[in-house]
Amino acid sequence: MHPTTKTNRFSLVADATLDSRLFLAQALAHGDTLDGIPREQADTLYQNIAAIAHKLITMKTRDLSDESALRTHIQTAFTLTSLGLEYGSKGDLDKAVRLLCKNRVVKFFQIGNTLTEKLLDRAQHLLDNGAILPPTSDEERMLGTNYTDMETESIQIYTQTELEFLKALLTYRTTIRTLQVTIREADFPRAFIHLAEVDTIDRQLACIENRCHYVHALPQENLFSLDPPLSIFPNPIEQLTLGLIVNLLLYRQIDFQLDADTRQDFHELAYIDGEIRPSLRQQLLDWVSQYLEQGHQPDAVRTYAVSYWDDCLRTEGQRISSE
Repeated sequence: MHPTTKTNRFSLVADATLDSRLFLAQALAHGDTLDGIPREQADTLYQNIAAIAHKLITMKTRDLSDESALRTHIQTAFTLTSLGLEYGSKGDLDKAVRLLCKNRVVKFFQIGNTLTEKLLDRAQHLLDNGAILPPTSDEERMLGTNYTDMETESIQIYTQTELEFLKALLTYRTTIRTLQVTIREADFPRAFIHLAEVDTIDRQLACIENRCHYVHALPQENLFSLDPPLSIFPNPIEQLTLGLIVNLLLYRQIDFQLDADTRQDFHELAYIDGEIRPSLRQQLLDWVSQYLEQGHQPDAVRTYAVSYWDDCLRTEGQRISSE
């Protein structure tokens, strides 16, 4: 390693400051107020956190001359340690001070790292698997179709906004502030620093995971022969769901094809002043719940699917009102 690079790395860690919003920073300040952490021990804590930052840099950074990446990993070390302390103390500052006095700080880093790595693994799994793939040649023959007749692009189960959310998680950042059935409102990626944010991220990932299970429980024989293809829509699963809802209500059959005239017929039958008729809404929500129950889907998937259908119906009503 070039000595200048090594010196630069140590200098960056030494100059780094704890974000005052971190629970760890609040616990240390609380300890100072109570004289609960002796100065010598506080200095040791900072040194140990610095050692963790060095370790994280070694593990995560390929280019040690990239100061921006180094600073990011230093702050990540602080954040993971803070999350672990907040988790271990259940957010109680008095307890946090006692834990800091009795335990090696690396223990809290390990807890925080475990909590976040699970989220990152789930995000990566969704990025890798969150799509409906076109049928293989053998599957096409079984369906009686040929490849040139069918859409060849995979159908993404998460939206572009959700894609940005998943990608941000891989860098310990988030784009959401509240839980959403489908992510429609997102912010510029920011570091997540509190357990409440970790909990929101956990539940948001569960929404996307449950949507995947819901979609894969539907019959998929004709999904790649729809006209227009689902992949051209910004929210293909919402389009798929709306097509199913319309065909169930108008024709009492499971189909996903949706055209403008059929959609208009659905609006005239099901909506009054942009609001879905309560009796039809309940029929539709009961149908999807029962369908998934017959398919032996777990309660979490059924509950999410009902919320997803309700959200689709509400969004369609807003679309009608805006026309």
